[in-house]
Order: sequence, then C-alpha cells, then structure tokens
Amino acid sequence: MIEFRKIENSSDLLFGKMYELYRSAFPAVERRSLGSLEHVLNYDKNFEMDALLKDGNFVGFFNFWTFERFVFGEHFAIDSKMRGQNIGSEVVQTFVSKINLPVVLEVEMPMDAQSIRRIDFYERLGFKVLSHNYAQPYYDGSGKLLPMLLMSNNYHFADKHFSLIKNTVYKNVYQYTPNE
Repeated sequence: MIEFRKIENSSDLLFGKMYELYRSAFPAVERRSLGSLEHVLNYDKNFEMDALLKDGNFVGFFNFWTFERFVFGEHFAIDSKMRGQNIGSEVVQTFVSKINLPVVLEVEMPMDAQSIRRIDFYERLGFKVLSHNYAQPYYDGSGKLLPMLLMSNNYHFADKHFSLIKNTVYKNVYQYTPNE
C-alpha cells in the first residue's frame, strides 16, 4: 500500500529526496528552480507536495494544485529503481479515488517511445487527451511556450471548461499572462 505523506516545508527530510528525484526526472524547462519550488510549498495554500512511501521507504512524489473546480497534477515521478512494479498505477488510482474533483495533468507530445508510453499509461487509468491546443509556459519566466497535451479523468468537464482550466493553470501555476 502506498502512503501519501504531505511535505510541509523545505526543511522536511523527505523534501531533499523529492527534489533529487524531481531534478533527475524532469528537464529544466519542465520544472521549477529550487527557490520557486520552496516558495510555492511554503506560501501557496493551493499547492501540495506529497512524498510517496511504500513500506516506509521513499519511492516517489506527487505535486498538485487544488482549485475550486479541478485538481491540477503538476509533477509526479517514481524512483527509477522502483518502476515496473505498478506503483505508478496504484498512486494515480489512489489519488483519483481520494479527490472529489476532476484531475487534469500535462503530458509531452507523443514524439518518442517514452512520451507515447506515458500517454498510454494515463489512458489505461481512465484519462483522456483533450483535443484543444495547449502549451506549457517555461518556468523561467521567459514567456517561451512548450507544446504539450492536457489529459483529464473527466473528459466532459475538461473539454467544456478548457478555457477555465488553461487560464487558472497559467495564472496560478506558471504566473503567466498570454500576450493577446
């Protein structure tokens, strides 16, 4: 059984393990700087960082934002030594079952075997790719955008409220205002 243990602040011993995995699992353009991550953890009430424990041992993390009408999964990773044991599936299923809101997350465009496997993974767990154009703002504040896909476990809600989701994520997660 996977345990979700909330990391309260950056002095938590599990924060260091989470950050090490975070840095190795995500390219720089798809992750926050250490200072930015500490800031949202310490000061943003909508953000939560959970260490994932199995038999008391750190196996990964799940970072997410809770908004009024949906939850946005920002980052999720399982330690590479623990992959292939269905831990990721258990984490997503457990998370979705405890959240009473639609869950939305970003995935890379299906350009290589790894990104295709990631989309397939979420589809097996009941998520669907939204057909709307979406791009993730770089975390560095440069205004650059990285083409991505959004997926949700509640396609009807996410499709109908795509603009709300995109605007909420851009404003709160990325502090990004599109030039329109």
